[in-house]
Amino acid sequence: MANRIRYRALLFSMIVVALLTSVQSLAVAQNTPHLVVNTYRLNVRSGPGAGHDIIDTVAGGTVLPVISLRVGSDWIEVTSPRGQGWVNSFYTVARGDFTSVPNQFTPANLGSGTAIPAGAPHVVVNTAYLNVRTGPGIGHPVLVTVKGGTNLLVTAIDGGGVWYQVATSAGSGWINSTYAVGRGNFSGVSRGTAPGQPTNLGSGATTMAPGTPHLVVNTSFLNVRTGPGVGHNVLTVVKGGTNLIVTAIDSGGVWYQVQTSAGTGWVNSNYTVGRGNFSGLSRSGQTSAREGAHLSGSTPRAVVNTAFLNIRSGAGINNSIVATVPGGTVLRVLGLSRGRGWYLVEGSFGQGWLNNFYTVFRGDFSQVRVVN
Repeated sequence: MANRIRYRALLFSMIVVALLTSVQSLAVAQNTPHLVVNTYRLNVRSGPGAGHDIIDTVAGGTVLPVISLRVGSDWIEVTSPRGQGWVNSFYTVARGDFTSVPNQFTPANLGSGTAIPAGAPHVVVNTAYLNVRTGPGIGHPVLVTVKGGTNLLVTAIDGGGVWYQVATSAGSGWINSTYAVGRGNFSGVSRGTAPGQPTNLGSGATTMAPGTPHLVVNTSFLNVRTGPGVGHNVLTVVKGGTNLIVTAIDSGGVWYQVQTSAGTGWVNSNYTVGRGNFSGLSRSGQTSAREGAHLSGSTPRAVVNTAFLNIRSGAGINNSIVATVPGGTVLRVLGLSRGRGWYLVEGSFGQGWLNNFYTVFRGDFSQVRVVN
């Protein structure tokens, strides 16, 4: 009996030691840079882009240790159960310390944070790299770039509540808080301050008939451009909360033509909220959503995986738009750009190029060759 008691005591001690060891290992693992899959299933690919072969598919909640980062891209190299590969970090949550993770293309103007007093309001950068700008908005120049995991002391929050003023090694700047996690006590942080606000501020409609299709600006400041795209000049800048009457929608479904005090211009609707009746506004340049449904088997093809996608005359956003196709369109893939980010495709419009980030590849990828 005594031996049995001693045996049980020894076994219990061994279990306790094992559990303590496991907890310690878990604590170390939590400091290691890794991603937690935040979608039902996630493809792990052979390269940083949707055009690369799928080497593994992992379930939601899977922990993927991080190997390297790719600057200027949402793709991160990880270790999966079937080996090394790349995943789109948009569908994951970053955990651990990324400050020492190697990267393939390092920004030249890398900076760092400053000392954070205990309990002080600060954010932890939650993306591979984050631009710190001279003002609260993407229209302002980049002051410096900081790595994921960097701690940045918060000194002010702009009126829209999205852009935070932070202290960096290069001085005071602004970041989009969407890409950071807040820490500390923010109760004493001043709000509504926006040093360096644009000087060419315009306005929208003050009154309008009920049901008028319009947008409400949902960011601190929004550029209104002379055409539907970031390559066009800025006509004016409007504040958050401005009402803009919509007169047309670009064929891509993202850029809306609006009325401002400075005249008619275009805004990116991702930074707005729609109000009123939009049924009378038409979009042009759309092809049938069932196009390409006959393609199957090993035929290389791209399935459009966004609401609308522009087909361009060359591999890059500066090329002219040949056509705009809706989500679900299937297009035969004829080739791949040297940067592997664009497909040469064929459809009822003829031939053109699309950004493969917004598609899902089907068929035999080995048949696709890089073209000039």
